[in-house]
Amino acid sequence: MMNKRYSSFKEIDRELQILELQRKLDWEHIKLNTKAIKNTLAPPNFGRRLENVVQQAAITFVLKKLIQRRTKRRQEQIELQ
Repeated sequence: MMNKRYSSFKEIDRELQILELQRKLDWEHIKLNTKAIKNTLAPPNFGRRLENVVQQAAITFVLKKLIQRRTKRRQEQIELQ
């Protein structure tokens, strides 16, 4: 941080007010983020997330099997020709 030169106490007070408001704003931001993290990690949301992960894994597994089966059939058809 650069050192500022102030020409009056009014400038210093103004800068202090700005810094105080920034500090309060940052603190509110931290509190909101903390609440959001708590809500995200709460058991109902965690359960939903786990359910989504399992669902995604199941869909991926089924799609892979379908693609493998289709690829295998195509290879068999090519070999028969």
